Amino acid sequence: MDVPTPQSLPDDIDALKRIIEQQQQKLHAKDSVIARMQTLLDRFQQQRFGPRSEKHPGQGEMQFFNEAELLAADDKEDTTGTDTQDHSSVGTRVAAHTRKPRQRQLPEHLERVVVAHELTDEQRECDHCGNPLERIGEEVSEQLGIIPQKHYVIRTVRGKYACSCKQCMKTASAPRQPLPGSQASPNLLANIMVQKYHDGLPLYRQEKIAARAGLDLPRTKLARWLIGCEAVLQPLYNLMQDEFFNYDIALSDDTTIQVLKEDGRAPSSKSALWIRRGGPPDKPVILVDYRRSKSGETAYGLLDQFKGYLVCDAATNFNKSVQRNQLTLVHCNDHARRRFAEILKTLKSKEKARGWAASKAIDYYKQLYRIESQAKDLEPQQRLALRQQKAVPIWNAFIDWAQKVVDGGIGHAPSRQALSYLLNHQETLQNYCRDGRLPISNIQSEHVAKTIALARKNFLFADTPAGASASAMIYSVLESAKVNGHNVYRYMAVILSELPNAASLEHIESLLPWNLTTEQVNDRYAEFPTP
Repeated sequence: MDVPTPQSLPDDIDALKRIIEQQQQKLHAKDSVIARMQTLLDRFQQQRFGPRSEKHPGQGEMQFFNEAELLAADDKEDTTGTDTQDHSSVGTRVAAHTRKPRQRQLPEHLERVVVAHELTDEQRECDHCGNPLERIGEEVSEQLGIIPQKHYVIRTVRGKYACSCKQCMKTASAPRQPLPGSQASPNLLANIMVQKYHDGLPLYRQEKIAARAGLDLPRTKLARWLIGCEAVLQPLYNLMQDEFFNYDIALSDDTTIQVLKEDGRAPSSKSALWIRRGGPPDKPVILVDYRRSKSGETAYGLLDQFKGYLVCDAATNFNKSVQRNQLTLVHCNDHARRRFAEILKTLKSKEKARGWAASKAIDYYKQLYRIESQAKDLEPQQRLALRQQKAVPIWNAFIDWAQKVVDGGIGHAPSRQALSYLLNHQETLQNYCRDGRLPISNIQSEHVAKTIALARKNFLFADTPAGASASAMIYSVLESAKVNGHNVYRYMAVILSELPNAASLEHIESLLPWNLTTEQVNDRYAEFPTP
């Protein structure tokens, strides 16, 4: 700021007052910039260093905690419930109630390996009288064991037959493989997929695990296998996409992915994995698609055949789809609520009074989410009636209060911005109250984005567009299998084995995740050759 020197000041009082007023305006503008920058800094520090686990509104105060420490404090001993002795009389006094130790019985379906210990002949003599001791029972305890990942070779032998006339020879047929001529079996391919995309284990680590078993499986080979599986899974993906377009509720979100070798783009450029979630309740579908852009035209290309309700955030890239297909927007309330939650998280203790408006907004959201908690097990019509009866009046009071606060000229800039966002999208934020099937937020799509983001922290980027496209395809089938209740490894192994041999559309349809039961998957997986 330019400060006038005493020599440059005019003698006129009015002129001096004008200079003072100009300097005060400049100071006020700089103070506003500093306050905005401080708010951003506090937010970035919270995002980078602060706790991230968030207790949902409607369950008391919003809490942020270290889950590992919480569980460790509640579980200081790991021996309770591992033997057959009766501990029912033992309790730990906790404020207002007595907590009995939890019984941690290991799952019955796990194979048991018995290790027996008996007294020696000398130990079987009574220490008091010398008579032989009789066995009167046993004490049993159980521990969980593990056999590390084991590789084995499946040798396929096809019998050859010939006639003595030397005019006829036949060879027994064998099922087609997902990657003909490859050494990768369906269950190995499924394991690579699940480890990378579900468990976040990148290919270079899988390469090292194989090396410990004396196998040479370079990551380049593993990557080629994954890319080759895209064509195998494509027919299943097409049918899943048909089911997505057949339903009138869709959820959408996106997350970034870096692709190093995209034509005409720098390696540092960011592309996108688009998430579409939909399908009827008994046929849930999750689709993930790789695209170079997050533009509105890209979004429309993925939603061009969709009609109905679109649940999403307030990003402008959905506007074309909404306008062209006349969609009903249902904006995510989690996004609006987080704006207020972030204000409370970033305010220092001595500044808490400045967050009074954010605190009040959170109170309103607690009431709304509490209603959703009550409605989660209801039928759609019952849920709609409950929302109309309880949620709509709360929304009316919420919006009226927010409008009065903004009209009154609230000075705290972040609170003003959060309230403005709420008011600007008040209709679409309340649209979930129009249909009992609609969710209050887009959290289901965000969960898929988070799954991708957690794995992406380990593999960081895709080398080529082909790799990114194959990753999206695999995510689509994996996530759809998971949301339909399958063991994702077994399901992937079964469909990779059967898709190459599917001779009809009906056969492919039978492999869709909602057409296969978990029992059917387990039975087919049990038929795989094992040592």
